[in-house]
Amino acid sequence: MKLFPERKKYEADIDLTPFMDVIFILLVFFIIASAFAVRGLDLDLPPAHTSQALSGRVVEVRLMRDGSYLCEGVPVDRGFLRYKLQEIVRGFRSYPGQLVLKADPDAPVEALVFVVDEVRSLGGEKIMVATSNPEEQGQKPQ
Repeated sequence: MKLFPERKKYEADIDLTPFMDVIFILLVFFIIASAFAVRGLDLDLPPAHTSQALSGRVVEVRLMRDGSYLCEGVPVDRGFLRYKLQEIVRGFRSYPGQLVLKADPDAPVEALVFVVDEVRSLGGEKIMVATSNPEEQGQKPQ
């Protein structure tokens, strides 16, 4: 006499198909998004042997050959540059980042000193000057 009916054994099968679908959709999304994220101008940056790559939030100010400025890819008049830098420095208080100055090697030094002076007068703690790797310039490291 059986008191307890025999239970059926169930095998747990995990279906990975929906998981793989999500992974492929994310992969396609990031590939397409990365294609649109690359934008900028070609600058001939001066080489430096001690340069390092930056990570995190980077706000870019470009100093062009003719002495004009670009803040995050947007042309900015010299008179308005102070207000734009003030906005950037204030933004760093709530969301820290790094201010990077990319200067063309043939840009006037006076314009470079102007940007550094403005950032310091607004309370900016650091301004990084972008350089290129000597190997990228075709030079041998010393």
